[in-house]
Amino acid sequence: MRIKWVLAEPDAGITDMLADQAGLHPLIARLMANRGIIDPQAARSFLSCELSALSDPGIFSQMDTAVTRVRTAIAKDEKIVVYGDYDVDGVTGSSLLYLALKGLGANVISYIPDRMSEGYGLNAGALEKIKASGAGLVISVDCGITAFREAEAACSLGLDLIITDHHELHKPNREAPGPGVNKDGPGEGLSDSEVALPEVHAILHPALVVQGCSSADRLSVSGLTGVGIVFKFVQALQGTGTDDEQIRSHLDLVTLGTVADVGKIMGENRILVKHGLEVLSSSTTSGRPGIVALKQVTGLQGKKIGVGAVGFTLAPRINASGRLERADTAFRLLTTDSPEEAMALASVLDRVNKERQAVEETIREDARQQCLRTDLSALGAIVLSSDEWHPGVIGIVSSRIAEEFYRPTALICVRNGVGKGSARSIPGFNLYEGLCACSDLLLGFGGHTYAAGFSIAPGNIPLFRDRLSAIVRERMGPQGFVRTLSVDGAVTLNDLTIDMIREIEKLAPFGQGNPEPRLGTRGLEVVASRIVGSKHLKLRLKQGNGATMGAIAFNRGSQLGNQVRDGARLAAVFTPRLNVWNGTTTVELDIKDMKADKENSKA
Repeated sequence: MRIKWVLAEPDAGITDMLADQAGLHPLIARLMANRGIIDPQAARSFLSCELSALSDPGIFSQMDTAVTRVRTAIAKDEKIVVYGDYDVDGVTGSSLLYLALKGLGANVISYIPDRMSEGYGLNAGALEKIKASGAGLVISVDCGITAFREAEAACSLGLDLIITDHHELHKPNREAPGPGVNKDGPGEGLSDSEVALPEVHAILHPALVVQGCSSADRLSVSGLTGVGIVFKFVQALQGTGTDDEQIRSHLDLVTLGTVADVGKIMGENRILVKHGLEVLSSSTTSGRPGIVALKQVTGLQGKKIGVGAVGFTLAPRINASGRLERADTAFRLLTTDSPEEAMALASVLDRVNKERQAVEETIREDARQQCLRTDLSALGAIVLSSDEWHPGVIGIVSSRIAEEFYRPTALICVRNGVGKGSARSIPGFNLYEGLCACSDLLLGFGGHTYAAGFSIAPGNIPLFRDRLSAIVRERMGPQGFVRTLSVDGAVTLNDLTIDMIREIEKLAPFGQGNPEPRLGTRGLEVVASRIVGSKHLKLRLKQGNGATMGAIAFNRGSQLGNQVRDGARLAAVFTPRLNVWNGTTTVELDIKDMKADKENSKA
């Protein structure tokens, strides 16, 4: 597929000002400006990334109400139920809140619904069981913000409900919300009077902040995921300052959930993840038996853990139990204080993850073949269904299909007369808004801009497919399906010194909202090329009369001898990295895309 390179062009006056007043190299100033950091003080704070910069949890407009209710429950020995979601964000958030409440002396238990039989979020049957168990207070984690009927059910049962969630708020003008709706708007901190909230004891959500809160603080907490909201709640419950060691002890769980849920690594999230990675990497501060065991079974013990290791190694194993079995296994792993139990549970999750990978690959190949048999150029969205797919892994497959075919994608598993769907989007299309426009065809839905879940009657699937496709085509236009690659700036190989790469690394951790810098150059000559690892392309490149530099192009081995050959001239977009081998540090290019550079060809 053709990829269009788009060079970011920040305001020269801003980059010059950042370089001068914040003491930054011009390239670093440019990278900052590309990420929306245009104030010298903000740039200095971004680079220092201190825990002391975390906001006061009182920024949330209903925090005092929530804290008071919990403290009352603790004082009366009232049973509290932490009701979480079954994904990594929900499980880590539930684990953190459960452990914190236990530490405060609460009578607390957890409840995580079964993905297969109960589905996502709060459900009336579970609330009835919780009430029958003698509980008086339920605290949701990573769910509940659109649970209007369930909020009414909790009230009728005599259960107080505190919702902690970060999903999209409900807009009544897009869908009839049903009973149990607070139609007076969200209260302080949110001006959109069209937003409706469930009628519950208290709600903690990134959009619900106090009036008079600075725009910087509002923006800083806006990207918090479910576990991030719980972290702020725990901060308030424990009354600890940001310099307290107890705060750091929570950050391994916060980092796991934030990275797994693809939270933006900006603002408060970036501070939490940066320090959380240090906790995860440490053999002394990360003493949580479950995390220690998980690192052992994945071969990460003693290694420095980055965002990639969390997202591709640790998080999938925590996620696996909720996808194929019950999420209780992962919850027990993260809350046990027994090293022996932790190792047994980590081994189970490692096995289940292997099973998940096999199931996922079978579904992916089935969905992929359906796409290859379809003229996708006529479609705005990919909507596929099957009664043979496992509902626990269709979200992962949706993401992979959306990436490969570059269309918003929804996969639907049909079982017992109901379709359970999981959808993923691409840049330029707000998936949640798209589902809002199809709400009359759905039994229920919720999610974010790029990821959402829904349920649907099987008979409505063809109508849903046609309408979602039409909406995508209308809102994106023909250019929306051209894959683009943002380039932070143009450089020469001579610019890429070891010291410069170390300066770039200070912008880490990288992730959603703070991507790894991508730089571009042209006039590269291929000095040597070979295949490594069966499908990767290893290159030696030079530019003009400069020294050669190593490069790796993952999954590009098929281009050897065609576009890439010794003596060929290339233009490339890449991320520069430091490579340490046998005690020697060199700069290596991780190539994201490359093209023949006809302007600089010898021909």
